[in-house]
Amino acid sequence: MAGWGGRAAAGLTEMTIATYGVRCHLCGKATPPATTADHIIPRSRGGADTLSNLRPAHQSCNSARGNKSMTQWWASKRGRALVAPPSRDWLQDNG
Repeated sequence: MAGWGGRAAAGLTEMTIATYGVRCHLCGKATPPATTADHIIPRSRGGADTLSNLRPAHQSCNSARGNKSMTQWWASKRGRALVAPPSRDWLQDNG
């Protein structure tokens, strides 16, 4: 699998933010604005580099999530108040 980077990744990140806005889908905050595209299904788990598999995220949130599935990510955040609840699509378990 080729790395995530370069012009293609920058273009997909721009499209992700233009499509979904600047609110981080992991922490729910829009300030500061999200600047990266997070793969809902991580690339290491077979996730595609497509707009439908990407959501805006802060760099720190994206890095903290790593390659956890969304179910694993939210389970690790139990006890913390969510700013915005996740959608059903984000909660799908992918490994």
